[in-house]
Amino acid sequence: MKKYLILCALALTLLLTACGGEQAAADTAEEAAKDHYYQILDADGRELYTVTGETAVAEIDALINDAGGENAAHGGAEGEPLYTYVYWQAATVRAGEDPDAEREYMEVFRTQVRADSNAVTTEVLSDTLENVGDAISVEGLGGLLTFSAEVSQETADALRDPAQFAGA
Repeated sequence: MKKYLILCALALTLLLTACGGEQAAADTAEEAAKDHYYQILDADGRELYTVTGETAVAEIDALINDAGGENAAHGGAEGEPLYTYVYWQAATVRAGEDPDAEREYMEVFRTQVRADSNAVTTEVLSDTLENVGDAISVEGLGGLLTFSAEVSQETADALRDPAQFAGA
């Protein structure tokens, strides 16, 4: 299990840093705090909210981080998702590009919470990591990048209440 979490962490690290090309160490630290936002979908996949406010995004980040703890298991949880939190991240600024220019956003991962359990599933989208599998000599990353964890009642309840992030 720990092997899968390490692989996920490695893949995300490569995504966050390797795509930038040859950048100075100061730029790497800035990249760690990439601009991102969340799109919250209902059970049918319809958008309920787009959360861009710094405070609300930080609150969702903390909840999602709770869901990636040591007790995560490979694969998805049973049951239909109630809400899906889609993490959108700004594309990496490459060497020579204007850091103030408008950048595309890429869907990086989805985290789902269910109505009848505290199981939370996170799927790192393999399309976003299209060249990472080759870089670390692993084929079929998609299946390796889905994991579930039981979270605290407080975390699950907060994820089941996306309206608290609306307008923030």
